[in-house]
Amino acid sequence: MINHDWKFYKGKTENAFSDELDDSAWETVSIPHTWNNIDGQDGTVGGKSIKDTDYFRSDCWYRKKIFIENKDREKQIFLRFQGANTQTELFVNGKSAGIHKGGYTAFIFDITPFLIFGAENLLAVRVNNEYTEEIAPLTADFTFYGGIYREMELIKKNRIHFSFGEYAARGIKITTPLVTDNTAECIINAEIENNTNSEKTLKVIAKTEKNTDFPENPFIEKTDFSETSLEQKEFEEEKSSVIIIPANSKQEISFSFTINNPHLWNGRKDPFLYRGTLEIRENGELLDKVSDTMGLRYFHADKEKGFFLNGKSYPLRGVSRHQDREGLGNALTVKEHNEDFAIIYDMGVNSIRLAHYPQAEYFYRLCDSYGIVVWAEIPVVDLIGGNGTYEAPDEKRKEFFHTTKQQLKEMIHQNYNHASIVCWGIQNEIMAKFDEVMRPFTKELHQTAKAEDAYRYTVMATNHNKAENWTSDLIAWNVYPGWYGMSRKQLGWFMDKNRFNRPTGISEYGAGGNYRQHELKPKHPKHDGQWHPEEYQTISHEAFLKSINERDYLWCTYVWNMFDFGSDGRNEGSRPGMNDKGLVSFDRKVKKDSYYLYQCAWSSTPMVHITGKRLENRKKKTFFKIYSNGSAVTLFVNGKENNTLHAEQCRQKGIFIFKSVKLDKGENEIKVTAECGSKKTEDNAIFTV
Repeated sequence: MINHDWKFYKGKTENAFSDELDDSAWETVSIPHTWNNIDGQDGTVGGKSIKDTDYFRSDCWYRKKIFIENKDREKQIFLRFQGANTQTELFVNGKSAGIHKGGYTAFIFDITPFLIFGAENLLAVRVNNEYTEEIAPLTADFTFYGGIYREMELIKKNRIHFSFGEYAARGIKITTPLVTDNTAECIINAEIENNTNSEKTLKVIAKTEKNTDFPENPFIEKTDFSETSLEQKEFEEEKSSVIIIPANSKQEISFSFTINNPHLWNGRKDPFLYRGTLEIRENGELLDKVSDTMGLRYFHADKEKGFFLNGKSYPLRGVSRHQDREGLGNALTVKEHNEDFAIIYDMGVNSIRLAHYPQAEYFYRLCDSYGIVVWAEIPVVDLIGGNGTYEAPDEKRKEFFHTTKQQLKEMIHQNYNHASIVCWGIQNEIMAKFDEVMRPFTKELHQTAKAEDAYRYTVMATNHNKAENWTSDLIAWNVYPGWYGMSRKQLGWFMDKNRFNRPTGISEYGAGGNYRQHELKPKHPKHDGQWHPEEYQTISHEAFLKSINERDYLWCTYVWNMFDFGSDGRNEGSRPGMNDKGLVSFDRKVKKDSYYLYQCAWSSTPMVHITGKRLENRKKKTFFKIYSNGSAVTLFVNGKENNTLHAEQCRQKGIFIFKSVKLDKGENEIKVTAECGSKKTEDNAIFTV
């Protein structure tokens, strides 16, 4: 990694790639970095439209000098960006080494021809996040943070090595075309580059073995699986092949393995992973080595019965996640990814929609290792760039088609080996007015995805019925009853009336909630108003969850959103620049009551939670609503037992309501205990009359 001590300049400037430029006055930054971590979250004065933004969108520059030793003269040297938004051009020693369009996938440049060995070399990177009709997304309900916001890697390879390919993948492709409870087929593919001037005879070795590289997350205290469930008797199978590669050429190689009695990747309960490894050797000398994890699982979605994992019903219930955070923008480190994942995991989800763009490689790895099923998607949101028909586009639309397919291929190739991913998203809420273009374009995107990966589904998220005629394997609705029209109790009615001709789920549902605003018996607030009481969000999710639990055909449901997130054009809920539909606050410090509703419904960990704690002032006679996955909950007021409710008395599972509770004047200590099998758990709060 070369993430530290970069010089940064905000704005356009002349000759920023020149060694003669004095950058001593530039700001010193570390990667990941964004220049919109503040202005991309502060809102737009007077604006309520997601398109009305004023955060800085232009060129910005990064510069760094690196010393390349003489001993590396016979190597090839690459610079790999894990993500930079939105357009990037790299200069090495004043010369352009490459351009990349697209803000959410990795890309790589071979910088060898531009280097001076035994000397310092200047890297200069121009990044631009201006609006362009050539690159998705054009507009969306989130901030397009500019910058090199994911890590950078300086990679040194022998002249003979496994290829990164056209799409900046890691050099190894692992396919599991057939998996059953009794046997599994595994194919390991790679391309080898011989960038020398002589023909080479090489030995390529392939191994399949159990994985021993587990990403420990310090924020997770308890998992649904035990360490012993990830253990297996010693397993290793090795194959090899001798190949002859002509000078300055490439050659593909493939190995096939059969694994009998496979240990299946089985979601949260048993996310077992194998590892595939490839080596290149010449006369016994190791020239290159690549490896990655693989999970053996099979799945399908049924229009009537929902999602199945390894032959058993496994309805996908989870959340969507944006990758930004208050004060940081999207420039997250491993620490923030770990913390985000732990909050999501502890809520009990078994699936996550990583929206609206490919997210950090590390986050997919966490999902693999902890058993969370993933919907991954490209950033095709709201609009199609340019003009013209699908058959006769203008130059901007033609380029939009090209960069969109490029982003799809990059996402698939870079994330192909992840066991957690079951579907590739190809569009989100593209407007119905683009119907004539989207009919053939979604067909092309679907076919493109299938050509790159024949074993996963394609999926779309939509908010209109025109998408019935757009092509994908699966589909899901973005629908917000009780927030943008209808009643919050009409989610089930809407879904029953609007099922598509393929397995149908819910890709987004939710309501805003400001944890600083409270109303004990809330009325329906204005979605674009300044009053978004937390309690309205809570009762909305109660109604949503009830509708979901009554419908087996819903192959997936994803709360929008796990965390409040930056949307600079918004000005509502007394929080400009933010979408407040999250179950957790933007800074991750406050879990709203709705979070505990889902934890109660989905987590097997014993829990009890008093809702409305932040509504501290109460009348002398009030009620308390408690969430618990226990069989009984007992309420204590100022140390005295008030009442016990049993789970079978609840009108909705997990929601215990104690009515007509009398409080004393002044402070009142409220305690609840829950019986969860052989364990008891409790929660406490203070309320004032």
